[in-house]
Amino acid sequence: MRLEGRIYRPPSEARSLLIQLTVGCSHNRCSFCAMYRDKQYRIRPLADVCADVDWAARAMPNVRRVFICDGDALSAGFETFAALCRHIGIRFPKLERISSYVNARDILRLSEEELRALRRLGFSLGYVGLESGSFDVLRSIHKGATPADMIKMAAKARDAGIALSVIVLLGAGGRALSGDHVRDTIEVVNTMQPAYLSFLTAMIVPATPLMDDTQQGRFQPLTDRAILREARDMLAGLTLTDTLFRMNHVSNLIALGGRLPADQAALLQQLDALLPMAQETVSCVCTGAEALML
Repeated sequence: MRLEGRIYRPPSEARSLLIQLTVGCSHNRCSFCAMYRDKQYRIRPLADVCADVDWAARAMPNVRRVFICDGDALSAGFETFAALCRHIGIRFPKLERISSYVNARDILRLSEEELRALRRLGFSLGYVGLESGSFDVLRSIHKGATPADMIKMAAKARDAGIALSVIVLLGAGGRALSGDHVRDTIEVVNTMQPAYLSFLTAMIVPATPLMDDTQQGRFQPLTDRAILREARDMLAGLTLTDTLFRMNHVSNLIALGGRLPADQAALLQQLDALLPMAQETVSCVCTGAEALML
């Protein structure tokens, strides 16, 4: 079983088998992200990846969930990704789902039939970093996608039966764009209607353009209280019909979770009670040691 470099996976994939199809991230230009900056992006040979699957099948034959790494495994292309999914399905008869990180570009370049084919092969969940619904925020963090791209991608995935777990980054707009970040993210998330939604905090870590911008005064990070205020205001504006919500990542100031809209009022009550106690200090700027904990 071969895994190259430091491997990242969503918290909900803690019990999943991790299979690495791509090394690094094909985009790798988001200003806040240091996850893959020490890796040179490449697609691993399919034969090597399938050999890893074979080894895992012998050692752990009862695997039910597989997460395909690294940052955007669909960038390997439909034929390669589909072949891997097919092989995983053959080797793990108890398989319940295959998932991976995805981005708007990779979903949009696949045809509707290709997406449906992947769903039939077991690929049923994609984790997508929306980060923000604001065009200006997405441009400032060099996301490489627009809000319109995100909305179109979500509709295309939903039509194919592929659920999305959408990630929003609290504080991604800094002080200058906080209002736009909240307002526009509410609108985009409400349009996307994701099956899963997570609020994370935009942590400013060493060796990233966002850290450079912060140190040079071009980006002003939010205080803890302002970050919680963003979370509260975004949550209050959501009109989702059936979404599992989480705000329990290590980057978050507090841990919250529930199903929307059923638990929305209770979650807002918790945030309203905590806001007066939140500090007007900035804790989202990390040292190197702290960044390793994320």
